[in-house]
Amino acid sequence: MVLNMFLNLLLMLSLSANATEPAKFSILEYKAPAPFAGVIFDEKAMAKMLSDYDLAMYACDIKTEYQLKIQKEEYDFKLKNLKIEHKALTDEYDLFIMQKDKEINILADSLKKTSPGYKWLYFAGGILIGTASSYGVYRALND
Repeated sequence: MVLNMFLNLLLMLSLSANATEPAKFSILEYKAPAPFAGVIFDEKAMAKMLSDYDLAMYACDIKTEYQLKIQKEEYDFKLKNLKIEHKALTDEYDLFIMQKDKEINILADSLKKTSPGYKWLYFAGGILIGTASSYGVYRALND
């Protein structure tokens, strides 16, 4: 397709360079030398019209491709920025989670250090004291 457009462009340039006399056309009335009304063009005029059409189509294709490339570059730029932003936010989130995990481990270690080593003794002592105090209140109220 591109080769075809390029050849048409070369044809147009070569025709316009060799055309020394202007293109000719004639308007016919009905039943003049032709059996219908219309416009007749000579070869140079027809070649110019066809080459102008091909040139306009080629120019339109070039502009369209250029605009599409601009849109693609803008899209790629925005996509790249979004990927960078996503990676930065993911890294920030991961760092935040790691920091919270460290904080949890530090608090758990400090809780283990401050907890008494003989928990069962404190439990048994609490049960004995609670039972004794309950019995004492019972005796005091019944006497």
